[in-house]
Amino acid sequence: MNTFTRNTLAALAASMSLTLAACGGGTPIATLPADTDAKTPTPPSAAEATAAPTSAPAAPETAAPTTEAPTGSIASFQDVQPAVIQIEAGGSFRNIEDGETQTGYGRGSGFIISPDGIAVTNNHVVTGSATLEVFIGGDTSKSYNATVLGVSECNDLAVIDIAESAPLTVLEWSDEEIRAGLKVYAAGFPLGDPEFTLSSGIVAKADSRGDMPWASIDSTIEHDASTQPGNSGGPLVDEQGGVVAVHYATRRAANLPQFQAIGGDLAQSVVDKLRRGDFESLGINGEAFVNPETGVYGIWVAGVAPGSPASKVGLAPGDIIQSMNGLPVGDDGTMAAYCDVIRTSGDKPIELEVLRYDTSEILKGELGNKDRPLVATFSFAQEIEVEGDESGVGVVVTGYETVVDDTFALQIDIPIEWADLISAPETLDDGTPLPVIYASPSLAEYESTWTTPGLLFTRLNEFGVDEALAAFEQPDCDYAGTEIYEDAVYTGKYEVWQNCGGTSSQVIVVAAISPDWASTAILVFQAVTDADLEVLDRAFASFVVTG
Repeated sequence: MNTFTRNTLAALAASMSLTLAACGGGTPIATLPADTDAKTPTPPSAAEATAAPTSAPAAPETAAPTTEAPTGSIASFQDVQPAVIQIEAGGSFRNIEDGETQTGYGRGSGFIISPDGIAVTNNHVVTGSATLEVFIGGDTSKSYNATVLGVSECNDLAVIDIAESAPLTVLEWSDEEIRAGLKVYAAGFPLGDPEFTLSSGIVAKADSRGDMPWASIDSTIEHDASTQPGNSGGPLVDEQGGVVAVHYATRRAANLPQFQAIGGDLAQSVVDKLRRGDFESLGINGEAFVNPETGVYGIWVAGVAPGSPASKVGLAPGDIIQSMNGLPVGDDGTMAAYCDVIRTSGDKPIELEVLRYDTSEILKGELGNKDRPLVATFSFAQEIEVEGDESGVGVVVTGYETVVDDTFALQIDIPIEWADLISAPETLDDGTPLPVIYASPSLAEYESTWTTPGLLFTRLNEFGVDEALAAFEQPDCDYAGTEIYEDAVYTGKYEVWQNCGGTSSQVIVVAAISPDWASTAILVFQAVTDADLEVLDRAFASFVVTG
């Protein structure tokens, strides 16, 4: 008979204080509203409805459409339109806010730097796209396909090649000193609108921070020339039409927009390298995030470029890169650590630890001369074997559902066949609710026999890992050992108890401490067959303890 009953739990926890922990396993991702991505979805009307800031900046100045590129060189900001492009990228990307796959088109800007069609834009505009279609100078009567020559997610720059044989109008890099007060003009196609837009402003800061959720640039410039989503990758030019910087971000501080651009001095050296291939890049379209409620952090992978190092090791949209060469990345909400590892490693291998959003698995792999594909790092099904007997109840699992307890403190995935469950809290002696979830094909049999699988999930405040494991000792089973458990979010131990009640059933007790050390999550699992251990893998990979 299973000696651990609901009454035992209530008695155990009666003297405990109840402060909920903010931690978690496979929770849906919520991004911090830090920096605004300047790539906009289409159609324009939808983008305008969703992307307009609460406090809108002054309306940009709109230049008159130009139908033909001028001959000769550009001598003024008023002449740059024929060299500025709108890029429509089509493909599928994973949304960081809800993890859903979005298939469609997004639009950004760019500019031509060579008469044969070489152009500059942002990495986040093009990487991971299946198609690239380019419109030159606001002319929507003709479009051109383009291919990617090189990308850099760390510098958020990309170089593309437009499939056009006729000589094209180009922009030159400015030789102006970048200084506060320099008059500049932002050229591009904001909000996905095909009409060319030019807005004026000045350089506010010549040396601003460049660590963002989707890039880590040594230094950027801050300006006040009004930009919107869709301006990404467009040029910031001086009065002579020379490229001072490449626009790539809009930040908000105290509800005021701060427009960021990559200075031409840095951008030009990176672009020269990108004309020959990727640079400081694994080939992802990604964004750093921190979820304070669950403790989950990392670099969210929205898209992966085919044939890139990321693709070769099996990184996929929806993955979360959590460490590189043992160093946590993204935990400050920026790409700084991610890019530092890439820049430091050079041609040396990079070991990755990844949280896979779809399965909540922790994967490890290695980028390098001999790529080692990502594989799961821990599985109870692989570590433990159960040889079921004829008395065991074998329940075929056809799918899973997410169960949340009545206090909204616990969440876990269980088989849909384990329909007998309790999610109401235990009431302690002082009247305080203790969140619990019980689940089994039959709770009565789970609590009274050793021949039916089931689980108990709870959290215990003020209990360390060892203390929690001791509280869940199984005297009717043979102790088979204690092992270390560690993943990207939790650290702890698990104990295996075998031959329970004279059967071949096992009880696995997992105690894992939350990242803020506020509580210990406890999962007590009764396994009758090997198939039950796969249920345990899913349960432990998906559980969340929140406040």
